[in-house]
Amino acid sequence: MPQPDDQRPPQHRDARAVRSPSRWRHGLAVAIMLAALAVAAAALQWGGSWRTPFAGPQATPGDEDLASRLDRALARGSALAPGIALRPLAAGASAPELAALAEVTCTALAERLARLPALRIVPCRSTAGAIASGLDDRRLARLLAVRYVLRGELSAVDGGRVRVRMELLAPDDERAAWHLDSDWAVADLQRLPARVSEAVGGVLGVRDAGPVPATIAGEAYLRYARAVELASRPSIEGRRSAVRLLDEVLAVAPDHVPSLLLRHSLRGFLLGNEDAGARQTLEQLNAARQAHVAQDLEVARRVLALEPHNVRAQVVLLGHEIELRRWVDAFARLDGLLDGAAGQAGMLRLAARLHLHAGYLQRARELAPLAARHNALDAEAVEILAVTAGFEGRDAEMRELATVARQLGHEGLGRIEVVDAWRRRDWAALERAQAAWISWGGTWPADWVPAWVRGVADPAQRDAAAAMLDGHDEATRQHFVGYFVEHALLGDTARSLRAVRHHASLPPATWMQELWWPELAGVRQSPGFVEAMADLGFVALWDARGAPDRCARTSAGWACR
Repeated sequence: MPQPDDQRPPQHRDARAVRSPSRWRHGLAVAIMLAALAVAAAALQWGGSWRTPFAGPQATPGDEDLASRLDRALARGSALAPGIALRPLAAGASAPELAALAEVTCTALAERLARLPALRIVPCRSTAGAIASGLDDRRLARLLAVRYVLRGELSAVDGGRVRVRMELLAPDDERAAWHLDSDWAVADLQRLPARVSEAVGGVLGVRDAGPVPATIAGEAYLRYARAVELASRPSIEGRRSAVRLLDEVLAVAPDHVPSLLLRHSLRGFLLGNEDAGARQTLEQLNAARQAHVAQDLEVARRVLALEPHNVRAQVVLLGHEIELRRWVDAFARLDGLLDGAAGQAGMLRLAARLHLHAGYLQRARELAPLAARHNALDAEAVEILAVTAGFEGRDAEMRELATVARQLGHEGLGRIEVVDAWRRRDWAALERAQAAWISWGGTWPADWVPAWVRGVADPAQRDAAAAMLDGHDEATRQHFVGYFVEHALLGDTARSLRAVRHHASLPPATWMQELWWPELAGVRQSPGFVEAMADLGFVALWDARGAPDRCARTSAGWACR
């Protein structure tokens, strides 16, 4: 699920996960429910998303210009809550185990610090690209509109211990408000975030009352750290390797909550992303997906028994409710999560994404800027703003926001690029954007895209293009939600609606955020569309929460436009 911070393949995006150091936006069947909601749970505070590879802010000389553009686009003012940007912890290049420990420690620091009240935290995964682009502390603080920067390094010392040096800087006056320099056993690094949060809270005059987490043995923790590092890469094989490492961790530490949640999310993400030569049949894939939905409940309950206030487990339950089409319950849970974590960029982004999916475009447009103001490097939040602009036909704004997202390092913008090219009738750009969206990860071939683009461009070729899509094997068509967007862009409303109605009835629920583009107005106005929305669980939500932006209640029920 879109993670509350994370973070998130081009979309196969929708289907592969949610985006940001990953990409997010494909209309791919259940993938996003299983990958997005699950990944969201495991990456809750991690900054990016795992859906779209992010390269980080581009062009160092333009960072002041980018900061000014963010000020304008997000209406950032002096009233922002105090904030801390976490620079990635440095580690010796000759010690890969230290690099993995540095990454997992920085992630845990961001998650722990986010518990401090009225404090914005920009995680290491968000700032990594900016640091790589050469931003110093002062310019990083300006770009993010934060007051402090937390930086440090890990280095190896005798006896297998790790030296930790950290300091909390106020770049404006170049002073260290707090510092740490001490040696730690590898296993004890798991307690470092709580110690840092207590110290930082003291500097800021707030208190971290959270419990110190249980620890696992040092060797198991090293495996977990390596799994986190692999899981953050935009690579299917890396994530498979991460699952294998997590299996080893859980064999010796079965109650290690971070491993339980990360493993569950990765397994959901990997559904449908097997090797081309070992692709599952449709029946096998559906059985695996339904089994994973059942495991959502099992994993969440197990985690909550161990940690009753674990937010990630609540997000897993949220995803479970959506997969079962219980949107009324899911939005009630989302309300509670927002009440308890209103200051977390990832939670705000997740809420924006789900409102967008359910058709509440205005509410998504309100939530996404809040997420971006909390973390101005959250390219996925900016992407959501671009999507809502596109849904509402504000093309210039969509392109401007997409440009900002690219400057922030978003390397794939999925349907935005496809729709933008279609609206400009730029067929070469349409072919590039569609092929990139389809072929992310190397699992699905895009050799059919040129023929589809010819059908979009030339009415004489449309029947052949539609027949070609219909000729793809059943598992592929299900993975791409019956190509309902592709058929709509071909002008074939009947085929598009047929795909929507079919996939709306499949268990678990299918992610169809793309339903709200203006290009699908004909589908929304067709008989049978509202019935499909009822199958998805949206009509019950609309009855409880009010009309979405594109629909209205009538004497006969609901009508959409």
